[in-house]
This record gives sequence, C-alpha cells and structure tokens, in this order.
Amino acid sequence: MSSSDAAENQGVVLKPGRSAPVSKRRHPWIYSQAVAEVSAGTGGGLLPVRSADGKVIGWGFYTPDSLIAVRMVSFSPEKPADDWIMERIRSAISLRESLALDSTAVRLVNAEGDFIPGLVVDRYGDTAVVSAHVKGIEAQLGRIVACLREKGGTPRIFLKRDEHFARVEKLAFPTGYLSGEGDGTSIIREGRVRFLVDFARGQKTGFYLDQRRNRSIIAGSCAGKRVLNLFSYTGAVALQAVAGGAVRAVSVESSPRAVEMSKGNVKLNPDLPEGAFEWVQKDAFVFLEPSPDTHSGDSSGLYDVLVADPPPFARRRAELEGAIRGYIGLFQLCFAHLAPRGLAFLFSCSGAVDRETFLHVVTEAALRSGRSIRLLRELHADADHPVAAGHPEGEYLKGWMVHAE
Repeated sequence: MSSSDAAENQGVVLKPGRSAPVSKRRHPWIYSQAVAEVSAGTGGGLLPVRSADGKVIGWGFYTPDSLIAVRMVSFSPEKPADDWIMERIRSAISLRESLALDSTAVRLVNAEGDFIPGLVVDRYGDTAVVSAHVKGIEAQLGRIVACLREKGGTPRIFLKRDEHFARVEKLAFPTGYLSGEGDGTSIIREGRVRFLVDFARGQKTGFYLDQRRNRSIIAGSCAGKRVLNLFSYTGAVALQAVAGGAVRAVSVESSPRAVEMSKGNVKLNPDLPEGAFEWVQKDAFVFLEPSPDTHSGDSSGLYDVLVADPPPFARRRAELEGAIRGYIGLFQLCFAHLAPRGLAFLFSCSGAVDRETFLHVVTEAALRSGRSIRLLRELHADADHPVAAGHPEGEYLKGWMVHAE
C-alpha cells in the first residue's frame, strides 16, 4: 500500500449503521462498540472519523481503552485549523463575560458544552484551574495557557490532574502550576459571601460552581427558617442560607477536612452570626436514621428547609437500578425530617439518571414517605455550565424544589 493509500484510509472507521448520531445529530461521543477499526495516529492527536463507506464525517480524539472511544471536535470533513482550541476558548470566555454573574468564580470552559471535549476550566479569582480529560487536550496545554493568559484575566494557571482520566488516557502532566505560583487556594466571592477554595486538594476543581444559582434560590427561601444541609462539603449552601436569614443551619458532611474548611469559611464572613451554624461530621444516611416520629405532632426536631445534594450514585447505565433505589431511600428519609409545609431541594449529579427518571425518584420517595408534595421548580446547573444541543448527557445536574404538606 502506498503512503497516499494509507492516508486515504487512516483514522477511525465506524461500523455500518453507526454514523447517524454523529453525522445527523452531532453527538460528540462515539462508544467503543460502534468502532469497526482504527489505523494510524493513536497518540492523542486529531483523527478523521469515517462512516463505513469511508466518507469522513468529522474529526475527534481517539482513546483505545475508554468506553467513549472518540470525542468529536469537528463534524466537518475538513480538518480543524491548528488554532481551533484557542478560538473556542475565546468564544467560551466571551460568553461568560456576557452573563454578568455576581461572583469572582466562574466556569470558563465546560467541555462538550463549549465544543471542547475533555477540557474544563474554572476561574477562582486570579487563578484558572485547568482539568484535562483526554490525551489530545493535554497535548494542547501550551495553547490553552497562552489563551487563558491573553483572555482569561488569570495570571496564575493551575493544572488539576483527574486520576481517573489520567489512568484511562495515560496522561503525563502532574498536578501543579502551569503559570505563576501559589499555595493551591483562592478566596472567592459569591454574592455577599466569601469562600476559601482549595483547588489543589479539594474535590473536582475545589468548588461546586454549577450550584451557584440554586444556592441563591435556596437562600431566598430561608428567612427565619431551620435548614438541614446534607452532603454539605465546604458549607456553601449553609453560608448562603444564613446570609439569606436562616436562624439555624445544620450541615452534615463525612469529611473532617471539609468540615474544618466550612468553619474557616464562616470566619471569612464575620457579618454572619457564627451561632447560627452547626457542623456535623457524619455520614448523611447515618445522621438521618432513625428518623423522627412525624406522626407525633411535635415538629421541633424537623427542618423547614432541607437540601440533599449527594455524590453521584450512578456513573454508568449499568449502575442505574441501584442508584434509583439509593435515591428513593435517601429522599424518603429526607421527607421524614422535613417539617409540615417545608421545602426540600433534592438533587442528582449522576449522568446516568435522566430527568424523567429523577422526577420518578422524587415522586416515589414522597409516596413512600406518606407526604403530599407540590413540584415548585425544576433546578439546573447555572448558565456558565452550558449543554450542547446534541449532547443531552452534558446535563448531569438535575434538581427539584419541592413543597411537602
């Protein structure tokens, strides 16, 4: 075979009948079972993606050891320009500038939601925290840093290595500063409340920016109320609740380090009454059992507002059945701790749990608890976490604001 013949046939070839999600729906993921063969260039660079008849339908990053075999960058037969990633980062930053978010922390790049698969960038004050999830993105770190220094307003740039993706993708770069230096933390402001973010050692990039708008909604419902904040991490919901007028905010978190950071965040906000906070280092399920007797007529041990934002129960479809049972059990316990006419804010960040399934979970938990509920508001990630129209899986965060009689 000549070199020209090899060039004609290199790349990822899909099985017959498996190209429609890419070519017609612009879905950015191609699963391994849809791939017929791969030839040349498996080192992380962009490869052409071909239908079974050999026609190029786009370009993407190929990962041989991942269930998601290809992450699409382009849906055109033409190879993207060398500076494609810089143009898309500039576009993503421009979008965030138009959102006028009341915070010094923002998600600048949301992977597939900004048409840059495998790249997440969160800005915390003067530091951009970069997380690369595919080998091809790691190879672009030089361009990413240059673009963030040019447009992101962040002289310090920190790479946060995700060990799961590092193992699957065989990533080489360790956690650490790519530009500037520091101690791996930043102090941010969200509304009137200040937080210390430990992006070097914290979960994900250190703070759950996706819940910003939901924290504001919760705070607006807390004046004069008793609040239970489950899976509280570093206390963002509790601080916003007290800033919104809550008389008591009980936060439950299993990590001792997160609890200590929560207490430190209270110190950063001396205008908030320290006595309004209670921090409980305990597993949330253990805390909720045994539930109070809701039929006794005594609601003194119940809460007016309850927030449950657990870690993901299902990362893959194979885990869905167990996740549904887990969510129903958790939320049933939550309703048992909610005062009559109380508000519950219930969330799932499991990508395998779609919105229809999550609504079933919430209503089934209410039925099993014997509570009559009103669905007041469907909750989403904030606007700096966009979802590509062809990628519904990108809408991982789901929630409901619920009123319970």
